[in-house]
Amino acid sequence: MIEVTSLKKSFDNVEVLKSIDFTVNKGEVVCLIGPSGSGKTTLLRCLNLLETPDAGTIAIGNSRVSFNSILKKREIKEIRQYSGMVFQGFHLFPHKTVIENLVTAPITVKKDNKTTVKQKSEQLLEKVGMSEHKNKYPDALSGGQQQRAAIARALVMEPEVMLFDEPTSALDPQLVREVLKVIEALANEGQTMVIVTHEMNFAKRIADKILFMDEGYIVEQGEGNQVITKPQNHRTKEFLSLLEED
Repeated sequence: MIEVTSLKKSFDNVEVLKSIDFTVNKGEVVCLIGPSGSGKTTLLRCLNLLETPDAGTIAIGNSRVSFNSILKKREIKEIRQYSGMVFQGFHLFPHKTVIENLVTAPITVKKDNKTTVKQKSEQLLEKVGMSEHKNKYPDALSGGQQQRAAIARALVMEPEVMLFDEPTSALDPQLVREVLKVIEALANEGQTMVIVTHEMNFAKRIADKILFMDEGYIVEQGEGNQVITKPQNHRTKEFLSLLEED
């Protein structure tokens, strides 16, 4: 489903990703954990080509891109068609209602039938518990409601892979649970997902695989429960022990 090989990314003279290699199988949930500045969000944004890597290869679905030349628009579109992105800041269109946020992309980008898209959107809003809010604007919603609407908006494009960039980091603690519940339901349905998260108990419970990142490298990876409860790398142990102290 996803294969990343020798991926590198720098900003100015700062090397943020240093030869990243990993795979994600169809139906797997992979969580990226690690300290701030370790490269997690940059890696996720590279998967959707919101950031263009400097070197390496990304393969998603049937598309493969090598970053040794200037990317063509066609290549970017092909990679992006496989994934849906959910950001920490929601990124809903403020001037559109919830239902309008969902139907806009399938109609304008994929040229899908309006009636079909609306029906699908309403089904997804019901799935994430947002049906009663479909005609509201984002500023009338709580953070948890906005994030659930953002998840539905990504799903309406029928992505093979869902990418989540710390989906609960902007939420009050009491709203975190409602968003994690939606993500966990997707995992139980077999949705392939890559999730940057600081919720360790959630990661331990949901992840088929956890990648621990530090200073631009994946320094440890393995089965979710194993990495959290019995880490092997000393940096992973230090990071998790500091979280326990908090």
